[in-house]
Amino acid sequence: MQEAFMEGENMLTRSELVSCMELGKVLTSELHSEQLFGRILQKVSELLPAENWSMLLLDEETGELYFELSVGLDLGQVRDVRLGLGQGVAGKVAQAQKPMVIRDVQECDFFCKEVDQMTGFITRSIVCVPLVFGGKTLGVIEVVNARNLKGKPLQILLLIADYAAIAVENMRRYREIQNLVIHDDLTGLYNTRYLYKVLKDLVAGAEAGVDPFSIIFMDIDNFKHVVDTYGHLKGSQAISEIAGTIQECLTEPCFGVAYGGDEFVVVLQGFSRNQAIEKAEEIRSRMKQTVYLSNHGHRLSLRASFGIATFPDDALNVTTLLASADRAMFDIKEKGKDAVKSA
Repeated sequence: MQEAFMEGENMLTRSELVSCMELGKVLTSELHSEQLFGRILQKVSELLPAENWSMLLLDEETGELYFELSVGLDLGQVRDVRLGLGQGVAGKVAQAQKPMVIRDVQECDFFCKEVDQMTGFITRSIVCVPLVFGGKTLGVIEVVNARNLKGKPLQILLLIADYAAIAVENMRRYREIQNLVIHDDLTGLYNTRYLYKVLKDLVAGAEAGVDPFSIIFMDIDNFKHVVDTYGHLKGSQAISEIAGTIQECLTEPCFGVAYGGDEFVVVLQGFSRNQAIEKAEEIRSRMKQTVYLSNHGHRLSLRASFGIATFPDDALNVTTLLASADRAMFDIKEKGKDAVKSA
């Protein structure tokens, strides 16, 4: 059963309006997710006491809702739950971009029991509002088993949701800008700005007794011939595909860097020299197994030369570390290419 609380007698009091406006000022100026969601949690808990409440955000790639934050539920238990648009109360609200108050879920034909079954929680009532910005659904806020469904739960939640939607969109745009600042446009790998920042931190950590680390400096062999044969656009596509090969071989906290042109750096946190050699051989082997530019009707085989340096064994600062790996790589170039050498 669906009802909307919009009657005149349920207008917000002055103190409630002031409280929501103060929240709005705070939310719309917050760009970091932990602080942002924590403030939303606090304010909803104050204004709408309930057994639990959750924020579900929309994954733009899959079109599914996922639990970003939950109070009263173990987030670990519901982290993998996905609701399609139109599925359950949250999915209906997200799809229609209209709020719902379900006084008794037993009378709701589309109530989804999956979360209750997973957690053992018993849902009796739901107040759910959409997070909408610029006509686009960002997610929903659900208040479950509110202590009092009489009065103004929907008006309060709608006002909070308006501010929360602006805050979530601001946060997403901030993340996108941050992502662009530290990533290479062509390959999606990190850029040199990020590389030097992280290497400085790793050097400081290693000096303080944290595990050593290694880097791989790699250069694509005979790449000028690729550009001369296939052109610059397909050469750029080949670089992008090689970046994909590198990514396939790495797991966090290790990462790849587009160093420039046909050169790459791989940062291997916690890797010894021998481990770094093994990883370089893995990338080298994966490249040999990969056919590049196949989507363009070509069957291009590519090879690379790899130089490895380990901190602090081969260098005591970032500049010397990169130079050591670079020299090792050029030694390979001079002796026949397509091989791995440690500094």
